[in-house]
Amino acid sequence: MKSWYGSRVRASFLVNVSAKVLVAAVFVALFAMGCVLPLLAAPSAQEAKNQELVLNWYREVIVFGHVELASKYMANSYIEHDPNIPGNLAGFVKHYGATPARPIQAKLPIAPVQAFAKGDYVTIVWERDDKDPKTSTPYKYDFYDIVRVKDGKIREHWDSARVAP
Repeated sequence: MKSWYGSRVRASFLVNVSAKVLVAAVFVALFAMGCVLPLLAAPSAQEAKNQELVLNWYREVIVFGHVELASKYMANSYIEHDPNIPGNLAGFVKHYGATPARPIQAKLPIAPVQAFAKGDYVTIVWERDDKDPKTSTPYKYDFYDIVRVKDGKIREHWDSARVAP
């Protein structure tokens, strides 16, 4: 007799394996088309500078809540694409300013699993642990932030956030 849990574990395993196979297949296809090698190249000096700017902004302004530093990093014409935050610089400051600032630390409390820059865009990938609310089964998930930087200022931000219920 098969248990429901055993079937669920096998299904979860198959989904994880299938996702990894899909990612590998896409990578191989892009490699075959000559699209991957530019992505694997070392970032330019400007891309490295953009990445550093974004990581410092994320650490100082978002994580530690120092919205008074927003203008140091963000353009006045900033556009926020997170559906839970009003779409401009003032909305961003209001959202993150609702929580008291904490002393800025030298490093992020949780480092991203990946951060890279390509042209004007910087992508940060985060991994978190969670538990299924029904079964308490632990799992990991990834989410991302993409930031567009132009002329030394953050112009736009997208992330994997969904509308809060």
